[in-house]
Amino acid sequence: MTKLTDSQLVVLSSAAARDDGIAVIPNKMNKAAASKVAASLVARKLMREVRSKPDIPIWGKDEADRLISLKITRAGRDAIGVEGRIAENSPPASKVDSGSNPSAARGPSGVATAVAPRAGAKQAQVIHMLSAKTGASLESLVEATGWVPHTTGAALIGLRKSGYSVERIREESKSSLYRIVENPSAAVEA
Repeated sequence: MTKLTDSQLVVLSSAAARDDGIAVIPNKMNKAAASKVAASLVARKLMREVRSKPDIPIWGKDEADRLISLKITRAGRDAIGVEGRIAENSPPASKVDSGSNPSAARGPSGVATAVAPRAGAKQAQVIHMLSAKTGASLESLVEATGWVPHTTGAALIGLRKSGYSVERIREESKSSLYRIVENPSAAVEA
C-alpha cells in the first residue's frame, strides 16, 4: 500500500465517497496545507486537477487564475483500497436519475445492484467480513485492512453507494457492528 499522511488519506477518502470523485477541503485545513496536500497527491497521480464546474467543490486556482477542483484517480482509489468501478451494464452518469447512484450497477428492473470488487482487494476483504452473520466492528475492519478509522468509514459509505445494503447494529456496552444484509428491506437498525 502507498504510504500516505493522515491529511492525504482524509482528502482521498472524502473524494472516494463522493459519486463525482471530487475532493473537498477539510474544515480544519488551512490554505497552505491544502495547497501542499494537493500538490503531493497530483504529483503522485493519486488525484488530478480538473477545471471547476458549477455545483462541485472548488479546491483552488491554477497558474492562469482559473478555479480548479481535485478529482481522485484510479491510482488514488487503489492507494486507499476503495473500488470505484462502474459496471458495463450501468447507464452513463448523464442518463441516471438525479436521486440514484451512478456508481451502482443497474439490474433488469433498474434497481441498484452491488458491484463486486477486484479479488484480493482490501474492499473484497471488508465485504467478506461484513457478510458474516455476526458482521464486523469498525475496529476489526481497521485491524484487518491497516486503514485508519476514517478511511474504513469512507469504505463503508462507498459500499452503500455501490449498491450494498450495510446494516449498523448498535450494542449498548460494545462497539457498533456492521454487516451486509441480503434483503435491504429486512435491514432494521437495532
